[in-house]
Amino acid sequence: MTHFWRTHSQNATLEEMMLDTHAQELTEQELPEILSMLPSLDGCRILELGAGIGRYTRHLLTRAKHVTAVDFMDNFVERNKQENGHHSNGTFLQADVTKLEMPQNSIDFIFSNWLLMYLSDEELQRLTEKMLGWLRPGGFLFFRESCNHRSGERSHFPNV
Repeated sequence: MTHFWRTHSQNATLEEMMLDTHAQELTEQELPEILSMLPSLDGCRILELGAGIGRYTRHLLTRAKHVTAVDFMDNFVERNKQENGHHSNGTFLQADVTKLEMPQNSIDFIFSNWLLMYLSDEELQRLTEKMLGWLRPGGFLFFRESCNHRSGERSHFPNV
């Protein structure tokens, strides 16, 4: 999967990350709705999985105590740092979420957008078990996937 993303996302743009030439319009349409669904994030420690170039990171950083933004593409992480590194409450981590380790009961809110569809059933089950362990009692897990069709216009790998 890394090869695919390195080939199609060399410039770490919104359009490349979303594999869609209409990415900006889509973001403008969906961002307010998604943010309106989130609980209060005041004082929260957030783990953002599949953060990409920071499309949601910037909004999470202004609402939370701390955000750890994780993506497996180093150029996405660098772009996210460039765009959002001026916030003192953010950590930007290049890592494969399926291999990520976090302390138990250390996270108040886990946010994931268009990530889980790229994982195999086994990877998803293991990650879900880990996420539930990372959450503090009363914490929230928010994930959003493309239900209508895969993101983007390019033909790429099938669902695993």
